Amino acid sequence: MGSLRYRFVQIFAIVCLIFDASESFAYVSNGHEYEGNCNTDGYVLKSKYPVTRTIGKGYKTEYVSGIEKLYLGRTCDAYHEIYGSGRWCWANGGFIAEFADARFPFARQELFCPSDDDLGLDCVCK
Repeated sequence: MGSLRYRFVQIFAIVCLIFDASESFAYVSNGHEYEGNCNTDGYVLKSKYPVTRTIGKGYKTEYVSGIEKLYLGRTCDAYHEIYGSGRWCWANGGFIAEFADARFPFARQELFCPSDDDLGLDCVCK
């Protein structure tokens, strides 16, 4: 009976790993790894590990550290908690999100959403 329970636990763990892997996708930009998900508004990229960002200049310089989220909207808009509003687009070699004071290039990577393939298809870099 004990080996049957152990086998069930193994199968359950494998199924959990498979389903967790299919719900989010990994992306890398500027040396930081992000997990990506999609919803009706677009894509949400969340840093896998805390990221430290430098904001301000001179004596007003601050360091903000934490898990960050990058929102890429269906209408090519982007949002980051520190950098505010920006734009994102697809390019031949990946996609990029740009803000007034920051750039997030995702070279040779494609955004993927299993539930809706039409998210942001009009967001082509010019």
